[in-house]
Order: sequence, then structure tokens, then C-alpha cells
Amino acid sequence: MGAAVLLVLVMITPSLGLYFSQRSQISQIQDDEARTRASISTLQDEVKRWHDPDYVRAQARSQLGWVMPGETGYQVIGENGKVIGSTTSLDEKDPATAASVDAHWWRQAGGSVRDADHPAPPSATPGVIITPTPSAKLSSPSPSHR
Repeated sequence: MGAAVLLVLVMITPSLGLYFSQRSQISQIQDDEARTRASISTLQDEVKRWHDPDYVRAQARSQLGWVMPGETGYQVIGENGKVIGSTTSLDEKDPATAASVDAHWWRQAGGSVRDADHPAPPSATPGVIITPTPSAKLSSPSPSHR
């Protein structure tokens, strides 16, 4: 009789281990689901607020410093030249506009002049041998020609 009970315990032990492991996983998944549902609810509430024109106006006033037509907007500037009480600054670079600022035509033109003054060495092409001729001398232009 003892051998039969021992045999049953040996056979049931792996199944019980799997059962408790899966119960733990189910509990973790349910906790994750509850957190995700709470996050979704918070985000849906935020979307509803952004559909309210009064909320959008309030955000534009507080974050962007916008004023309504007929109002006069004021900003207090400290001794260091920065706006006091503002969360945004005109000195900060916006990543979206930073690329367009660097792409101004006059900067590109200035860069092409610098590149023309100091050309990059020719890239080596397989099978092509470039040998300079003795009469070809490179000289830098005098400062008066710049």
C-alpha cells in the first residue's frame, strides 16, 4: 500500500509543479492586463480632454504663451535674460526645426566654398591608377583673393 501511495506521489509531483507555475503566470498576466487597462483609460481621458476646445486654449496659453485677440501678453525676463515662470524657451532647439535650420541655402553655399578650397582626395577606384604630373602644382590662394 505504501509503495502505491509513493508511486502516485511521484507521478503527481511534476503535474502539481506545472499547475502552480501556470497559476503564477496567470496571476502575473492578470496584473499586467489590469495595469494596461488603467493606462488605456488614462490615455482615453486625455484624448477626450484634447477634444475640448477650452482645454486646448488653456494648453496653448500655458505651454506656448499664446494670447487671445485683444489681450496683451507679458513675459517677465530675469537678470540672466531667460523668461521667468515659463516651461518653454525660445533658446531651446526643436529637433524638428534643427534640420531645416541647418539646411539654409547660404550655409550650403558657404560649405561648398570651403569644400572647393580644400578638396577631398580622390577615392581609389580598383583598376584605375592616378599619377600626378610634375607640372601640376597645387597652391592655396592668397588671402586677398578670398
